[in-house]
Amino acid sequence: MSTPSGTTGSRERIIFSDGSTADLVRKPDGWAIDIDGVAQSHLGDPAQPPKLASIRWMLAALGDQAPRTTAVLGGALLALPRAVAHRWPATTQTVVELEPALVELTRSRFPLPAGITMETAEARSWLEAHPGSEHDAIVIDIFVGNRIPPAFTSLECMTAARSALREEGRLVLNSVAGPELLFTRRELATLRTVFEHVAMIVQGSALAGARFGNATLIASARPIDGEAIRSALAGDLSKGALVTDLDPIIDGASPISDADQLWSPEPNLPDASAALRLLEQTRQAVDTLRSAVE
Repeated sequence: MSTPSGTTGSRERIIFSDGSTADLVRKPDGWAIDIDGVAQSHLGDPAQPPKLASIRWMLAALGDQAPRTTAVLGGALLALPRAVAHRWPATTQTVVELEPALVELTRSRFPLPAGITMETAEARSWLEAHPGSEHDAIVIDIFVGNRIPPAFTSLECMTAARSALREEGRLVLNSVAGPELLFTRRELATLRTVFEHVAMIVQGSALAGARFGNATLIASARPIDGEAIRSALAGDLSKGALVTDLDPIIDGASPISDADQLWSPEPNLPDASAALRLLEQTRQAVDTLRSAVE
């Protein structure tokens, strides 16, 4: 994959169609999109495991059998589709991305691997327009800012996803878990209403309510091969674990409907701004000292 040039630490502002912004950042090991200080996508060496744990978890959630056709709703820099293309070159993937700036950035500067096509469309409408398409896998990885919008948390959305999957197909969602698990519990209850088999990849600390983190939700009409997923997660530094006993977690939570207009909760992340300011001040002091010596 060829990528745009740039020195480590360089930033380029991306302006979205709604006026919000993100930064394309050159990292030592690739490129990332940062939104409000949170990395939403990262591209590095495709031969290496993806940098972000959420991408590794979704890749593990797809199991060990190559899907013939996959739809990925939410694009960014296409970190997951690129990882799928590297692992299963014969898989045909459709990526649906609403934001024209991201589509243009990807097409013009981060060339697509073979087997991937991009469509500029609203993902929920796209999903509802494709019943009976019999995808082997559908991945929903959509955040607005750092939150999942209501169109992708509801029973109606999950029902549309099931209609677009073949009977053996699998739905994978990039979601969240945090100190208050009500949203996660309700989302699991929603999936349970539509699919016979549901599981979750999550860190124990997030599940216990000690911190805010990602959760990868998995749903299928057929049994989920837990051993394949656990094998893929084995040794991962993120300590993500597959959870299949969901009854104690759901604990009577009600499914989400479109009428609820339920967003995922605001990320409750540590405030690193003071530490970042200190690091920048230290860097400037070192640069000043070097200049004086020279």
